[in-house]
Amino acid sequence: MWAPIGRLRGHVPVARPDERAGPTRRQIGSARLARTGDRMILAVALVIAAAIASMIAFSLLAAERVDQAARDRWNVLILESLSRRAGDLQRDLASFAHWDESVLRTAYFLDVNWVHENFGRWLHDTQGHDRSYVVLESGLGYAAINGSLMPTDIAPFDADAMLPLVRGVEAAFKEQVAQAALTTRQNERPRELPPVFRAGYMRVEGRPALVGAISITPDYGRVVSPTRVPPIAVTVVFLDAGFLGDLIAELHVVAPTITNAPPEESRQSVLIPFHDGTIAPAWLSWIPENPGASLLRALLPALMGTAILLLAAAIIILWYARRATHELAKSEALASRLAYVDSLCGLANRAMLMRTLRDRLVRVSPGARLAVFFLDLDGFKDINDTLGHHVGDMLLAEIGARLGALKLPSLLASRFGGDEFVLLATVGDDDQEIEAIGAEVLDTVRRPARIAGQMLALSGSIGATVAPDHGTEASELIRLADIAVYRAKSEGRGCFRLFTPRMEREVVRRRDLEIELRRALAEGELAVYYQPQFSVDGETVIGFEALVRWLHPVQGLISPGEFIPVAEQSGLVTELDMWVLRRVCEQTRGWGDTKVAVNLSPVDFRSRDLADTVRGILRETDFPPERLEIEITENLLFGNQPEAFAALAALRNLGIRIALDDFGSGYSSLGYIRRFRVDTIKIDRSFIQNIGHTEDAAAIIDCVVRLARALAITVTAEGVETREQLRYLQSVGCHHVQGFLLSAPVPLVSVGRFLERTVRGEGTSLSQAQR
Repeated sequence: MWAPIGRLRGHVPVARPDERAGPTRRQIGSARLARTGDRMILAVALVIAAAIASMIAFSLLAAERVDQAARDRWNVLILESLSRRAGDLQRDLASFAHWDESVLRTAYFLDVNWVHENFGRWLHDTQGHDRSYVVLESGLGYAAINGSLMPTDIAPFDADAMLPLVRGVEAAFKEQVAQAALTTRQNERPRELPPVFRAGYMRVEGRPALVGAISITPDYGRVVSPTRVPPIAVTVVFLDAGFLGDLIAELHVVAPTITNAPPEESRQSVLIPFHDGTIAPAWLSWIPENPGASLLRALLPALMGTAILLLAAAIIILWYARRATHELAKSEALASRLAYVDSLCGLANRAMLMRTLRDRLVRVSPGARLAVFFLDLDGFKDINDTLGHHVGDMLLAEIGARLGALKLPSLLASRFGGDEFVLLATVGDDDQEIEAIGAEVLDTVRRPARIAGQMLALSGSIGATVAPDHGTEASELIRLADIAVYRAKSEGRGCFRLFTPRMEREVVRRRDLEIELRRALAEGELAVYYQPQFSVDGETVIGFEALVRWLHPVQGLISPGEFIPVAEQSGLVTELDMWVLRRVCEQTRGWGDTKVAVNLSPVDFRSRDLADTVRGILRETDFPPERLEIEITENLLFGNQPEAFAALAALRNLGIRIALDDFGSGYSSLGYIRRFRVDTIKIDRSFIQNIGHTEDAAAIIDCVVRLARALAITVTAEGVETREQLRYLQSVGCHHVQGFLLSAPVPLVSVGRFLERTVRGEGTSLSQAQR
């Protein structure tokens, strides 16, 4: 090949000297170029092969470390769950032991049937406890096995296992009594003796079980704790299928089981933390997840295929199109920028965010975590509505520039859509680092900005999730972060919240509550209770406040604080309030001239026909409007809503009284009271509860009462629970009081005894009121 050009068609040309001497320089250069190309291709191939080998080795090591970290984390989670269950046992027992009635029914005389209904059967039916006992000084006084009452002489009671725990409770109680006696001798006020609780894992009749014991001694109330050793309530929860089912529901462990022998190596396990370490051990084991190995198995075919394709592509590209590849790379970079950048803010757009998030989730190294921050601007809609969308766009561009300028390690800021932004940042094991980043982002957003000649102030709410703690799937992490944003907004906005599983459960709970509430309204599960309102003397009833109660057929009594916010968010609150108003008018129509107060939500006042609806209900039920008092909150007046003031004026024109509820807890303003006259101010219970604890509470109450009296407004104090609070309210001249000291809300059937104490006008008797 490299010889001089030889014969061609029988002709031998005359060769030049250099040609005779050897190959030409062009030929040598071509050869060198060819060899260089070969060496380059070989070098690239070797580098790619080495990289693939390193990647596989790193993946194996990373998978092992991820699996080990997962095992360690699961061991901690399982042990924490076992410890938490002991705490749950204390909560279950405390609800019985704190009850004054429990002392009367056990310490002074043992009412077995009452104890069974309120202790043994209740714990079995509601909490799944297997066995319940009451141990007296004389011995076993009560026993329930699987929710069934058993005679104590034949009831199984593993004294060897459980009596040491009972004796520990008795000893701790005696120490409390001794300390209380010492306190009394030192002329200090005698202390209450709270119940003593002890719990631990042990073998009961040879079976692993969680056992708890508590002294039946209430920490509050009027029942005096006995000076002798109190009865001890004992409960047993066996570590059986039900216990493991709860563990599956809580932690989603796979196939948990409890064995007396060490489990197989393929299963992960922890020792049950027995109260007495000398007894035979037991193991709680489950099938580990091994996320590292699973991820490696999923990626290995793709890695091998990628390696082959890379080798082939490298050879072809280096051999045929080096310059073309370079230009293609530049054009691809430009196209990627245009496809993955938000044109308004200059940040990454949603597509780039999801792509980067998925890539980072795959590459999260052991010992590091990836935090996802979901930022939602507060009040941005109001800016759009009042100043125009062009101002809103300029403000979004300003926020984008601020987020893009943040100096945080491995930060990616993106605009998710509308006024929502998502930021990614690599963080360590400390959650405080996540909170610090969230605080820095909030501070950045809060800085005032001059937009279109106006100084605008904005705030934001942030929810955050962390991979792999909360998952490793991109869309799931963002969904959970959005749930955390919802929590931040519901708790006052302008704050940061890190996602916890409880937040998701609450979202599901709210959705289920909304469905159940619609059904409850349709099927009449709701009821109206009435809390008497007293003159400040604490004896004379001057009216009642109507309060809605929901007794669910399965879940029992659901707190209004839980379903009222759901009703407001779902749009059911107006229907609910009108149902309550109608039922109150129907039930209390024959109570003479007794005043009845009904709460209305601020949402109700968004309706233009609220006054007409109320007028229609009063007309249909033949209820006198002068007996009705509508309670509103300060939030209704905040913002100077014209429709709210118009609706309130229309209600006053009907003769209905207006009460300002929870005064002092929101946006209290003399301007609102001056602009719209109210008949009653109800001081928020938080101030009443702080009487005697903080000096400012008493000063505020005194000022409110003086102000109200000067304006000829009636003052009602809510949440009165102690005699000291009542005496102080009497001393400052408060008009009316209500609270659990005087009476809790009662059903309609129990109202009669309070009607006998009401203040009535001339010629109105109780018999007439009842008719």
